[in-house]
Amino acid sequence: MNVPFHDTLVALLPDLYRFTFCVTAKRDDALEQLQGICAHLAGERAQLERASQPNIAIFGSAARWLEANLGRRATLSFGDLDAVLRSDITRPIDAAMLARDGIEPDTHVLLWQLKRTCLTSALCCLPPAVRISFVLTDILGFAPDRAASMLEIKESAYRVRLARGRKKIEDYITPRCSHVDRQNPCDCPGRLMIAVDGGFVRSPPHTLDIPHEPHDAQPPRRDVPSLYRALPNVVLDPTTAASFEATLRGESSGD
Repeated sequence: MNVPFHDTLVALLPDLYRFTFCVTAKRDDALEQLQGICAHLAGERAQLERASQPNIAIFGSAARWLEANLGRRATLSFGDLDAVLRSDITRPIDAAMLARDGIEPDTHVLLWQLKRTCLTSALCCLPPAVRISFVLTDILGFAPDRAASMLEIKESAYRVRLARGRKKIEDYITPRCSHVDRQNPCDCPGRLMIAVDGGFVRSPPHTLDIPHEPHDAQPPRRDVPSLYRALPNVVLDPTTAASFEATLRGESSGD
């Protein structure tokens, strides 16, 4: 390897965190999974260093570990998601109520939180293997043949997973979400107070990954994978990123 192993891992941290967040839909869960992945990768160092494409080998090892660690069952159902967000009529945003409940009443931030959390939570309604395939290809951009190789499965099996995930997500999102069609019944401003009351959305730990533009500034996207790709990437705050980097360099310093 031309680049030291720990440098390669550190450089991949942002993408690995994006991966774990898209698969879990929660920052705390994403961090927990990322910690497990980093420990696993440190243990696989000797094998990964011999790979002809270390970045791909590292990401593939991480994806296989995550699939094994998440088991076989979805963590949500689409019915669960509807029960949280769509069991009530839309409600106007009440900044005073948000402040009274100890939530930072920055509706710009909260609407971005709702959009990102809602869409990634829909992925959690897929079984982990199907979910990971959707994320690898339709969000992270790995071609099906490459992603199948990373997961060490046949490309035909991978394509079945991917097609299944796309259909389920499109069947759920397409008739509901206003980010797909402005005429659809579910829009973020109307659902924000319901989401806050249900504990589905809270103020984020930081706003480093909240865009300046409004959450609905982009035109509707009928191509659902492109809707997911357009979501702002979650990022680690500098303190957490530094902690991960120190751990990675420490685990890789036994040369």
